[in-house]
Amino acid sequence: MTEMPATLSHFDGEKVISLETYRRNGEPVRTPVWFLKEDGLLYVHTDDGTGKVKRIMRNPKVRIAPSHFRGKPKADYVDGRAELETDPETVKKYRLRIYKRYGLQGTFAKLSQRFSRSKAKDIIIIIQP
Repeated sequence: MTEMPATLSHFDGEKVISLETYRRNGEPVRTPVWFLKEDGLLYVHTDDGTGKVKRIMRNPKVRIAPSHFRGKPKADYVDGRAELETDPETVKKYRLRIYKRYGLQGTFAKLSQRFSRSKAKDIIIIIQP
């Protein structure tokens, strides 16, 4: 079993993190997101049309903190680095694990996405603190 970095212990038992990404002018943008903690990394599912993906493509530096559902941080932010995963098999694997973690709430979210008319592609944001 991989030893978890001390910073990841802040996320034990948490359901939502605040993901801070940066605009071109350096202004931070904080977004509450569901996540999965596994093997010393955090995984977030989104689609390729979101602002956070566009900001990460320009600047992979992020900060994360456990947060309330609406995004109010519960603890100090931790620096991290994000990378975008687009491989369909990897995306499917982590998307299913993330939604399974959220039980009935995750099932409803997954179902509503299935009926969305969006042409956006699924993507996984991998965050290394």
